[in-house]
Amino acid sequence: MSKHKKVTKHTTAQIQARHDKDELKQLKQENKMLRIENEFLKKLDALDHEKSAHEKP
Repeated sequence: MSKHKKVTKHTTAQIQARHDKDELKQLKQENKMLRIENEFLKKLDALDHEKSAHEKP
């Protein structure tokens, strides 16, 4: 294998690794936000049920 092919292969692997790292970071941030939103919606639902229970005669 020529030196050029080794360098290109190594560089491609580095680019892919960087892409994977960036994607993982983005997915972790998205996952964190979805967890926060999910907790908010659970609390909102609980409050709605509580309000509904108090309004019934």
